[in-house]
Amino acid sequence: MAKLDIYLARHGQTAANAAGVLQGSSINPPLNKLGRRQANALAIAMKDEQLDWIVTSGLDRAIETANTVAKYHENTPFLSDSRLNEISWGEQDGVNISEAKSVVDKVAHGWMNGDFDAKIAGGESANEAKARILEAFTDILKVARERNYHKIAVCIHGRIMRVIMGTLVSKDLSKMHHFPHTNCCYHQIRVELDDDAESAVDPEQLTFEPIRIDVRGHLADLGKL
Repeated sequence: MAKLDIYLARHGQTAANAAGVLQGSSINPPLNKLGRRQANALAIAMKDEQLDWIVTSGLDRAIETANTVAKYHENTPFLSDSRLNEISWGEQDGVNISEAKSVVDKVAHGWMNGDFDAKIAGGESANEAKARILEAFTDILKVARERNYHKIAVCIHGRIMRVIMGTLVSKDLSKMHHFPHTNCCYHQIRVELDDDAESAVDPEQLTFEPIRIDVRGHLADLGKL
């Protein structure tokens, strides 16, 4: 059995984050000044990790964060995968969080109570997000096993990070809210993969061990987060 460490990192801050705007998959701003500093701090924190692969969502804020991490990992393979994009908040994407709060809270409370099909009009449910995450991680784990990778970084988004942790670590989406995060924090999780390259990879049948959760010490000197 080969051990694989996965570093799930959230992207740096954007102007939308700073303005308190709900930033789902249809909102695609770049990092702001603080976000670039956060991404650089994350990159420095991970520069000695000997990453075998850097994977990111298809959204600019995650790609920019991942590219900053990649500066310290010359020639490390890099992949952008839209299946890792942030969840869609539908008609509430781009709305100020204070205005969207009642609608979002209703859906989030539904998820906490087991209604994983709840969603905002035009948006995505927890189950729909989980389905694409499982597809993405099945492929990621297959490649990692085939290439004998031991450490990979995955640059993503806040809510989809919670969906990933609920799906892979807790095996229960109602517990996704147990995993706090901030811009450019990371979770480190570990999984053991079968050495048989011909055997199937099913993330739902594997045990993902939380090694470090909500690591953010590297951000301490950057000001208010």
